[in-house]
Amino acid sequence: MNTSDPLGILETFKPLFEPRTIAVAGASQSSTTLGNRFINSLKNGGFDGEIYPIHPRAHKIEGLPAYISISALPEPVDYAYVAIKASQVIPFLRDAKGRIKFAQVLSSGFAETQGGKALEEELIEVAQTCDIRIIGPNCIGLHAPRGKLALINDCLQTGRGIGFLSQSGGLSLDVLRRGQVLGLPFSAVVSLGNCADVEPTELLEYLLADPETKVIGLYLEMVRNGRHFFE
Repeated sequence: MNTSDPLGILETFKPLFEPRTIAVAGASQSSTTLGNRFINSLKNGGFDGEIYPIHPRAHKIEGLPAYISISALPEPVDYAYVAIKASQVIPFLRDAKGRIKFAQVLSSGFAETQGGKALEEELIEVAQTCDIRIIGPNCIGLHAPRGKLALINDCLQTGRGIGFLSQSGGLSLDVLRRGQVLGLPFSAVVSLGNCADVEPTELLEYLLADPETKVIGLYLEMVRNGRHFFE
């Protein structure tokens, strides 16, 4: 495990849990999508970094200037929220070579579906070539109060709390809502989805090293490297 270098693992995942620049793919100028909700959640939660909506035609989304592609952005981004069709994800990542550190791919249609395994394999191959770490695909997002990232409204209480990793997106929301009722603080909640790239063990190492995490909870449906996880 990486407990011998806790500062290293904390620094590695800082752009995910405390991003200063965020790109949003999948927001719309004419309707309310997951991307729109995410942008509004960032604004309402007090996120004070840069938010870059990505759209092939729109000039403004949720009052923010929109960009035609990742390559058109004025700077690289720490975190990308990707809620577009599965067929569009790989071209999006190819265009982002060297310009995204972490991409959370909400899109479904990968290995969790019949015939989607090859697409997921290609997704990871492209991400590795482009030096992008992938959360997901087929997940619902990330909750990190320290970074002003919220999966549900009014749940950004900070302080030492619970870190929760879940391959079930619905359970992630249920745990947050129940914790909200009980007044429990969360350090981080990660919806993992298919775990095609970033694995639970990596994030478990992060939570073990994280001074903001007091309790760790896991809901896992598969672990690729069981020995590493056990150790």
